[in-house]
Amino acid sequence: MSVEFLTPYTYLTGVDTPFRDCYILKLNNHITRVKTIKSKYSLSFLVFCLILFFGCPVVASDKEAKAHYQNAVKLSQKKQWDNAVAEFLKAAELAPQDSLIQANLGVAFSQTGMHKEALLSFEKALRLGYDSPGLRYNRGVSFARVKLMDEAIQELEAALNMDHRMVKADYDLGVIYNLQGQREKALEKVEILFKRNNKLAKKLFDQIKSSYTVVSVDDGGTLKGRVTLSGQVPRVRSFHLIHSPNIEFCSRISDGRGHRLLFDFTVSQNRGLKDTIIHLANVEKGKPFSPKMQTFHIDRCRANRYVIGARNGENILVENTDPIQHEIATYEVRNIYSDQTSNRPLPEKSSQVRSVFVREGANEFIIKCNLHPFLQTHAYLVQNPYYAVSDSEGNFSIENVPPGTYEVIAWHPFIPEQRGTITITEKGEANL
Repeated sequence: MSVEFLTPYTYLTGVDTPFRDCYILKLNNHITRVKTIKSKYSLSFLVFCLILFFGCPVVASDKEAKAHYQNAVKLSQKKQWDNAVAEFLKAAELAPQDSLIQANLGVAFSQTGMHKEALLSFEKALRLGYDSPGLRYNRGVSFARVKLMDEAIQELEAALNMDHRMVKADYDLGVIYNLQGQREKALEKVEILFKRNNKLAKKLFDQIKSSYTVVSVDDGGTLKGRVTLSGQVPRVRSFHLIHSPNIEFCSRISDGRGHRLLFDFTVSQNRGLKDTIIHLANVEKGKPFSPKMQTFHIDRCRANRYVIGARNGENILVENTDPIQHEIATYEVRNIYSDQTSNRPLPEKSSQVRSVFVREGANEFIIKCNLHPFLQTHAYLVQNPYYAVSDSEGNFSIENVPPGTYEVIAWHPFIPEQRGTITITEKGEANL
């Protein structure tokens, strides 16, 4: 299993940056002239700065400390951390009561992997009166690096109490919870991050072990059956092409009157219903998922499959073989509500990868073209690989099922779920 903490916050301003304002701060009865910094900077995942004020000592003996401090900041911008540590140490020796020097020395130590030394510097900064969400975050990461996880949790929670917007603290808390085997707490952090920083949420989710376990199945049975539709077949959905671009190309497959038709219900002559997912919901261990990446294939403004089964977190290859551009959006569906999770153009004759990533409680994931809404696929979120999609006659088969009694779910995008119970015997065959 791969574990990855985020990069600690670092100094991100330089001495040559224009000053915006100048203030006087009083720290532990020590008067220091300080200036706030106006600058642009970037981190791998978000924008934040540990250094809020720039010390400008006024006594003669402190001028040398200021010079070393400024050199250290320049070196840190160049990521020359060993040299930066040396300069910060010289500044700290000349100005031992300067809390900012100690705070930034701690950051420099952490960047060189010297986390015990970093923790000592952070502690000195706190004793001298400096505190901030960034310091607490960096201190928490250093505690985690030396495997003091309880202390790390305490510091990261303190950072969030001071600034609830610190998504990196939420992410690293999730990583620690996962390392401690607290899966539910880690998933709670995924939920928090989902809207605030979807990339971090996915990064954390990918580290959390699935509740499904892959094992060898030697005595598995088979579930077979057929899905039928009773009553009147619902009307086909019709989309007038005048509302979509590329009319000339997309009209190659139409009803002859300027409409594209979408068959949500495909029913055979003997009432077999196609595109229904049959899923054994509570199988906790068994065969692996297919290693092959699923494909959303676009040809002549239509998708190759109307319904698929997908697990949360998996990637899908989106292929556009058309000579026109599509705009592919994805949606998660929770109860009756849908939220767009991504929307990117897909140039002509190109491909890209999209992630099936939804919050807890969502059972459907939709991939569609916002320019051509009749181009869509509905994915049902499955917890294990024991599912099947009914064929044109409504038939389905699920093989190699471990013996046991399971809840079986029948799902169609426009029909309420139907649930029941089925028992699979060793190398036996059960029918629905």
